[in-house]
Amino acid sequence: MLAIYPLPVEQPEIPPSAPPIPVMLANGQRRTLDGLTSAELHELQWEQEPKFARAILAYPKDSPERAMITGLAYDTICTILAAQHTQDGRPLVMGLDPKYVKLVLQLLDRQVLRGVRQPRLFEVGYGCGSMLDEVRGLGYGIGGIEVSSMMREQAIATLGPRHAASLLLGNLRSVKVESLAGQPTLIYWNDVFEHIPPDEIEEYVSHLYGLLAPGGSLVTITPHWLLRPSDVTGDFCPLRTEARGFHFKEYRLAEVTRLLKRAGFRRVATPLFATHHRLVLCGGGGRLAKQLIESLLDRLPVSVAHLLCRGLAMSCTVAKK
Repeated sequence: MLAIYPLPVEQPEIPPSAPPIPVMLANGQRRTLDGLTSAELHELQWEQEPKFARAILAYPKDSPERAMITGLAYDTICTILAAQHTQDGRPLVMGLDPKYVKLVLQLLDRQVLRGVRQPRLFEVGYGCGSMLDEVRGLGYGIGGIEVSSMMREQAIATLGPRHAASLLLGNLRSVKVESLAGQPTLIYWNDVFEHIPPDEIEEYVSHLYGLLAPGGSLVTITPHWLLRPSDVTGDFCPLRTEARGFHFKEYRLAEVTRLLKRAGFRRVATPLFATHHRLVLCGGGGRLAKQLIESLLDRLPVSVAHLLCRGLAMSCTVAKK
């Protein structure tokens, strides 16, 4: 109910309004997000992501130009996403699902039972730091790397300034084991694999293998090809359209397994199945059978294929060094 009160005798000073949020667009122009509705911000994301994606792929791999445009692209898109969430009063949290937290904690607990003295998680693309915050709360060592300076600032705000040295910023492949506070026994990346240009993915996986402690595990979560498109393309195009935004390639399970094996991982498993609340681990999880049927599933109606893909946890692998 609206209540109207008398005006005070002396008007309080009106605090200055927040400055407009500027972003750099793919064409090099600056634009503020001030005054844009959530729908307009979403349209701007759809307009900019494919342009940035094409610009990233246009430069040679390992070039400083590609690195520069990648950092700019993610700062811009993450700022747009954060502005959308701010209008809804929610923090920007990307890719975090409670069942993934449970999976990571289960794997760390298993390492303790195997006699690993100091299990340590390293997250590639830690975003606002929610996963690391959960793991840190249970006493495990943490660290990670992020490509967006804006997201790193949010992670420092979440975890506290004393963890800033462990929250790296930049290119994963520039990270050396000796520069870390401790060698990771578990590396986790969620919705990162598909964001790496295909001409660089082998080098990234091999680099993670080198960072991982002997006997450690790599958890890879990447939207399965059956769920395509899983980036912003899916909000504007029909299902089974190839992704055009920051998902440079959406992979089949067989392709992910091949890349992991080629890097040197001796065992690649999937969870046996997934529920809304957890991922159930059991042996190899029937990975080989899942690889055999994934092309057949694409012939089924989309809703059925999606249900089976998610239920069989085909977007998740656990690779052991």
